[in-house]
Amino acid sequence: VLQDVFLRRGMNVMSRSRAAGVQRVGDKVVVTLEDGRKVEGSHCLMTVGMEPNTRGIGLEKTGIKLSPRGFVEVDKVSRTTVPHIYASGDCTGILMLASVAGMQGRIAMWHALGEAVQPLKLGWVSSNIFTDPEVASVGVTQKMLDEGEINARTVMLPLFSNARAKMQGFEDGFVKLFCRPNTGIVLGGVIVAPRASELILGVSVAVQQHLTVDQLAQTFAVYPSLSGSITEASRRLMTEHAY
Repeated sequence: VLQDVFLRRGMNVMSRSRAAGVQRVGDKVVVTLEDGRKVEGSHCLMTVGMEPNTRGIGLEKTGIKLSPRGFVEVDKVSRTTVPHIYASGDCTGILMLASVAGMQGRIAMWHALGEAVQPLKLGWVSSNIFTDPEVASVGVTQKMLDEGEINARTVMLPLFSNARAKMQGFEDGFVKLFCRPNTGIVLGGVIVAPRASELILGVSVAVQQHLTVDQLAQTFAVYPSLSGSITEASRRLMTEHAY
């Protein structure tokens, strides 16, 4: 969907080869791809990963274990290898998202205070790509289904079938849901739409609370609204006994 949008907007998408090198030539840059093609431009934006700034600040003296790449090793309640010291955020190398860092910090605080806490579950983490349209996802993925890691029923509802989308002229996107074959428990979803980062919350709640598509389908959504596509997708996945 995104590639179609980019192409319509005049972008040249070169998706079948990776960058092999970049050279600065005068006031321009030349990117050489692995297949030998060259791309010339004014700027080159590279994102090649992140490196934690944990070396040389005394962590080794405390007994805290670092990974070979320098990340602070923690367990599911944010404890380091020194039981009374906790760590959260990008320095742990666990899904470097602000939402994950915040949850790690809250879990650490509650655990340190002796409260009952639920360990961090990465399968509940929702994420978003801030393109136009946005791409949001949570839980299981299509790749997991294709590779046989999970067994699930799925439905994909095009966004253009949504009344609010029609009113606002949104033609690109979809809502996709995954659920267990027998129980209908929601396992995950993908939303490609404007403000998908806001819409994914409903699917995230369903995944975390083990709601079924039947329960989600019987939840009232504002009409017209983009969120209505979530409940409509759920209705299309309802188990036979719900009829």
